[in-house]
Amino acid sequence: MKLRKLTATFGCLDGATLTFGPGLTLIGAPNGSGKSTWCAFLRVMLYGLDTRQRDRKGAPADKNRYRPWNGKPMEGLLECEHQGAVILLRRTSAGGVPMGDFSAVYQATGLPVPGLTADNAGEVLTGLSREVFDRSVFLRQTALAVTQSQDLEKRITDLVSSGEEDVSWSEANDRLKAWLHRRRFHKSGRIPLLEAEAAQLRQTVAQTAALRQDLAQQQARAATLRRQADHWDKRLSAETDKFQTVSQQRYAQAAAELDAAQLHLQTLQAQQQAQAQQMDGEAQEIAEEIQDTRRALSSRRWLMTAFVTLVVLLTVAGAALYLLPRLPGFPLDFPEIPLLFLALGAGVLWLLVLLFTLVKAACDRRDRREVADLQALLDTQQQADTSLAQALREAQIRRDHAQKYFEAVSQQSGGPYLPPEAEACRASLHQVEQEIAQLQGQLTALGDPVAVDAQLDEVEEETARLQADYDALEIAIEALQTADRQLHARFSPRLSQQAEAYFAQLTQGAFSQITLDRDFSVTVGQAGSLTPRPLALLSQGTRDQLYLALRLGVADLVLPTPDACPLILDDALLAFDDDRLAEALHLLTQLAAKRQVILFTCQHREFFMLEDQWDLTRVTLPGF
Repeated sequence: MKLRKLTATFGCLDGATLTFGPGLTLIGAPNGSGKSTWCAFLRVMLYGLDTRQRDRKGAPADKNRYRPWNGKPMEGLLECEHQGAVILLRRTSAGGVPMGDFSAVYQATGLPVPGLTADNAGEVLTGLSREVFDRSVFLRQTALAVTQSQDLEKRITDLVSSGEEDVSWSEANDRLKAWLHRRRFHKSGRIPLLEAEAAQLRQTVAQTAALRQDLAQQQARAATLRRQADHWDKRLSAETDKFQTVSQQRYAQAAAELDAAQLHLQTLQAQQQAQAQQMDGEAQEIAEEIQDTRRALSSRRWLMTAFVTLVVLLTVAGAALYLLPRLPGFPLDFPEIPLLFLALGAGVLWLLVLLFTLVKAACDRRDRREVADLQALLDTQQQADTSLAQALREAQIRRDHAQKYFEAVSQQSGGPYLPPEAEACRASLHQVEQEIAQLQGQLTALGDPVAVDAQLDEVEEETARLQADYDALEIAIEALQTADRQLHARFSPRLSQQAEAYFAQLTQGAFSQITLDRDFSVTVGQAGSLTPRPLALLSQGTRDQLYLALRLGVADLVLPTPDACPLILDDALLAFDDDRLAEALHLLTQLAAKRQVILFTCQHREFFMLEDQWDLTRVTLPGF
């Protein structure tokens, strides 16, 4: 493939056009004028724009970095020669997707190029994948170093082995390691997961067996406790029946006693009421009679006392009348009264006193007996009333006791008393039933033991199969590493030989040997020295020359002429001194005879050194 012309609306490029010659094209442009933008545009035209790329800190995605400054849609045209025909490659923005629309037609006819698509255009035209293109013929000043990739390795393998370009040791090795790591990698991978799962399942089986044993023991204990509880329940039922019978009897007895006590109290209350009504009048009459009789006794005692006093006075007066006149010197002259008359009068008086005394005594005895009888009758009534009141109080107390007893019997709760062993049996049975429920719940959570055993068998079989795969993969990786060492022994000298010639020419014979490792790590041998020098000890310019030599060697290996694609260098010679720059330009001029070479530079040295060359194309961008 040869590039002829680029037309771009891309980043700082506003419909700009860049034309290339068939051999070496030297393009001069100052910094910031779009050299790197042209290189990025060429790459996008060949391989497309990765719209999935996201911005990173300090590194915006290409779709944002190269968004046209003029605000127009991103678009471009690539004119190239391929297999003797001129092809126009066009990419435009459509549907909001930058460079999402693609077309490829023949310039002569305008017909579409068969088999050329937006995805494969770069690989079909250059013969290189995007990764191989970046690591071989596309040299940027910021990315000169050669790094390993699976695509680049496939192309090199194609040259030194069977010619099968789809073979990559690193790809196969990475894939085998990925398979290996998927099976086991330290503590991760499918095998450790299965082993952990198997250990968990074994633990589940062991827990299930232990729980089942505990469940059997608890169920046996529960059966024993249920028999004991049934015994106590039967006993309680019998005691309850007995208790209910006794309670009913007590209730009936208490009701009967309460009724009897209430009836007796009511009878006594009625009797007391009737007796009170009757005895109130009689007691008053008796009290009045007693009072009258006592007044009569008092009157007779007073009358008798007065009568006796009168009789005594009359007797004394009679004695005085009889004696005084007979006293000598009595001055008064009273007639003398015969003693007979006086004695007869006094006798009659004292006889009356005696008669009255007898009558009074008889009346007094009669009245006292009447008073005593009345008092006895009154006392009898009072005693009867007191007895009735006492009986009434006792009946009230009896009624109150019967009432309380009846209420106590009516409100009586509970039941027959059972010994503590019965309650302990029930509590133990309840606890055992709870433990059984917990064990059954745990067994349910652990799952069906048959299913667990089957799952364990499957896991162990899968583990054994994966372990066999793991062992086989280890053997395969070891065999692949052996084959890779053999392959490396074949391609490394060839690439080193290609690069050594270029490096010796670029350094004017200062370095003569390059040692290339599997991962493209490099050491160099200086002329006249037996000690290899690592890359870190080289100057920046020498390192760039080494990278250029390696890139050219890789380009020769992966896509030799006549199928060579253009070699594109973006400020790749900035660190070269004048002498080595002259050697590099001489080398690129030689290579331009076989493949198209496009050299971007911001310096005028290249133009001065190549001013005598007539077979190159010179292009200067504005400001150079």
